[in-house]
Amino acid sequence: MVWLIIILIVLSILAVTYRFHIYSFFIYLFVRFEHKPKDFQLLSSLRESLVHERKKKIAGLEMILSSWERGDEIKSQFEYFEELLNQLKELVREERRNLMTVTKDVFLWGKLWTGMRRIEKKGRNEKRELRYELKRIQDLIDEVVESATEQFSFTLNQVVSESVKIVRVEKSHVKNIEIREQLDDIGNSIRFSYDKFKDWQRILTNLIRNAVEAVETKLSSRVGVAADFSLRGRDENLWVKVYTMPRLSVPAQILTSVSVCIEDTGIGMDEATRTSFYKRGFTSGKEGGLGLGVSEESVQLINKYGSWQVESQKGVGTKITIHIDKEKARKGELILPPPKPFFRTRLAFGLYFILLMLIGLTLLFIFNKYSRFWVDWNPAYVEVKQGRQIFLYNSKDQQLWMHEFERPVFIRVETPDVKMPLVKIEDLDQDGWNEILVIVDIGVQTTAQLFYLDHKGNVKWVFSAGEGFEEGSGGQRENTNPEIFNIENLLVDNFIDDGKKEILIYSRQNAFFQSQIAILDNRGHVMGEYWHPGAIPYIIYTDLDGDGKKELVCSGINNRLNWRPIIFSLDIKELMGNKMQGPPYNIFVNLKPAKEKKYVVLPQIKDVAWDWVQVSPLHTPFYMDIRSDQIFLILPDGRHYLLTKDLKYSSCSLSLARFVSWREITAFPFEVNLEKDNLNWSDFEVYENGVRLK
Repeated sequence: MVWLIIILIVLSILAVTYRFHIYSFFIYLFVRFEHKPKDFQLLSSLRESLVHERKKKIAGLEMILSSWERGDEIKSQFEYFEELLNQLKELVREERRNLMTVTKDVFLWGKLWTGMRRIEKKGRNEKRELRYELKRIQDLIDEVVESATEQFSFTLNQVVSESVKIVRVEKSHVKNIEIREQLDDIGNSIRFSYDKFKDWQRILTNLIRNAVEAVETKLSSRVGVAADFSLRGRDENLWVKVYTMPRLSVPAQILTSVSVCIEDTGIGMDEATRTSFYKRGFTSGKEGGLGLGVSEESVQLINKYGSWQVESQKGVGTKITIHIDKEKARKGELILPPPKPFFRTRLAFGLYFILLMLIGLTLLFIFNKYSRFWVDWNPAYVEVKQGRQIFLYNSKDQQLWMHEFERPVFIRVETPDVKMPLVKIEDLDQDGWNEILVIVDIGVQTTAQLFYLDHKGNVKWVFSAGEGFEEGSGGQRENTNPEIFNIENLLVDNFIDDGKKEILIYSRQNAFFQSQIAILDNRGHVMGEYWHPGAIPYIIYTDLDGDGKKELVCSGINNRLNWRPIIFSLDIKELMGNKMQGPPYNIFVNLKPAKEKKYVVLPQIKDVAWDWVQVSPLHTPFYMDIRSDQIFLILPDGRHYLLTKDLKYSSCSLSLARFVSWREITAFPFEVNLEKDNLNWSDFEVYENGVRLK
């Protein structure tokens, strides 16, 4: 653990010290993921901002440094120095994405920014250090601009499009002249370096501009211009057309060159003008110009890489075709090979990315144990230790976590030999992770509680037994706290056929009187309640009548019906959204009578009412079992009942084995009279849908 802390401290120090380099690295990653094109506007922006503006500002900074070296200490100079430095920082800040697009140095922007921050911290007396930092920044920017210029290349179609765009912006005020652009895909096979791109763009821009001006001139003097003859197919519309096209050899039909055509319907030229318009000193159509905007140097450049052809007729228009020969272009390095992939940069990028991922995953695994995918974090079973602690294990017997409660976990006694904590593990919210339901026992003045924990051991909600009970509503006994309830049963099932699991908890008042059956959703909200005047120790959820729908089958004792044993079936759906009560249906204030499918009250042994404290435990059912064709019910007084699935009396027998054992330990308040009791065994009371039948 110590070495992990040391690593974290070292990484934190490095992250703070080199935060701008790390930021630079992430900018580099983002622009690579975006596949940002290295277009003409990007390079122009870099050259304008980082070449021209940067040179002016650094020159100003160096002048101020020189004045300081001469001994001048003028406050205004220092303020100007700070202003120039802030302007330079702003340039670098604005161009950071463009910088990282063209560079191969993933930390370039971090180096520039860190250098300028170092200049800010230098005093005016540290002139040598200031000069060094300025020189370092200048070298870095020169290096990236030079590298970007070398690696940039543009297609012939891009040159034409850029030239047309420039003229369209310049001539946007002219509404009657259409500039058409039609580019063949073959124009993408010729590529220019940045410097040659600028030369060819200047030539094409001048030609297109002058073509538009020729059409403008015709538009303004159309009445006075007489056409000598017409070109075949030429109409009188005013337009300029720029297009690229392949040029094939005859007869082999092999691609030998690519042509750029600039055609217009302007004033045209006569023969003398057509052969001399590009020569120095010749002017036609406008004062101070060089004819069509093509100089002798431009013609020499065109002839170096191919040839050109001019067709023109006075009053009709002009067509200039520039042929770029593939062989000549290759010798002149006009056709550039595709840029070589920079494996070194990709390797560095890959290594940095892997390192970053490893650091991130290490921190994630250290601080978030649930991210350790090799561990099964889904709880499978639970152990209760020292009464209050629960330990959760996965299916591989690995301990996942431990939670300690303030009060003991409730231990349910099934038989004298079987004791088990009232804990359930279920995937209640259907998310693939098991949740844990834990019943915590009552305290001195505290009711029992149901805790809902997620698979990580976080307590999501707590339900207190007896919630919804109103004091005074049920005639609580003396010397008891009506608000203290003990939870004795817990079921989890899809009780309302909604595709989800709900929670059923049974709790009774600690004084053995009113009981509550509550249905909760997985958020702890009460969906329905059933209140009963007496204990219900046995609750089974099963399809009792074979109709394909499950019912709740319960057995217990009804204190308000002379503490007689009872058994009933209830449709849980009837409880949804309601608070209901069982027979005699008048005990709890403001509760609706429940509509049990059938509610059966079994006979007593004696027709004499004893003190309830002594008698009521005696009559509470000792055992209930639902078999394939009947229900088996044992009462602690020795009666063994067999009932049909629709809760009708089938037979009864008497076994005193358990009763005699009980009597030997405890002073029994009466003598058993079997002859008289036989007359009462079939004396049932039956309720259906809330109505007493007999």
